[in-house]
Amino acid sequence: MRVGITIKGLTEVRDRLRGLASGKLNVAIKAALNDAAHAGYEAGRNEMRRVFDRPTPWVLGGIRYIKATASKLEARIDFDHWGNKTLVTVADVLRAEIDGGQRRYKRHESALRLAGILPAGMFIVPGAAAERDAYGNMKGSQIVQILAWFRTFGEQGYRANMTDKGRARLGRDSKRTGRAGFQYFVLKQRHGKLLPGIYKRYAFSGGGSAVKPVMIFVRSPNYRKRFDFYGVTREAALEQFHRSFPFWLSRLLKEGGR
Repeated sequence: MRVGITIKGLTEVRDRLRGLASGKLNVAIKAALNDAAHAGYEAGRNEMRRVFDRPTPWVLGGIRYIKATASKLEARIDFDHWGNKTLVTVADVLRAEIDGGQRRYKRHESALRLAGILPAGMFIVPGAAAERDAYGNMKGSQIVQILAWFRTFGEQGYRANMTDKGRARLGRDSKRTGRAGFQYFVLKQRHGKLLPGIYKRYAFSGGGSAVKPVMIFVRSPNYRKRFDFYGVTREAALEQFHRSFPFWLSRLLKEGGR
């Protein structure tokens, strides 16, 4: 995001600044731009906290601002373009929340879709048996376990795929941890009350079994625009600039009058 600034009365200001060191006016402009960029940055983060439930540090840290310099009187507020280790950026994750419409596939959704587990046009939402982290998201360790169970890792990651012995080990109760044995299975179509998705089946030693949903398959969710990132940051930046520029200019004039 770039904020365009028009400064009225600049000729009169320059007349008052005659005799001052060259570039002093640019110092005031640069300082005001940097104040504005920081204000927009904080406004964007605060809006994230208001709109989203427990945004992760990674998402909050995805907003960056670049300061103006003496040679380039331009400050910018935008998302980090580097992304995480899989090259997914915060802008990618939030695009549907900012622009509205369909969200992109997450990495594990793409893997399950390519493996023929997730039907075309379907997305995943966590089920009752999904393990959640402190931010309410499904834990990565459980996602990896599911991907390994269904052997979705390709040539480069095939060693991470679970063997028959690994599946059997998960199917046994663990005396050490008290974990009940289970197996994963997939339903591509509704079966009675069970929605399409990935489930855990527990078999009890005394007989009987239980089934709990881990991932539910849903039709393409369409998001409404609810995170006005560019509008909020721009408004906050402009308001701060119009406060900061007179302050820095006044300070400059006082110093020049000494």
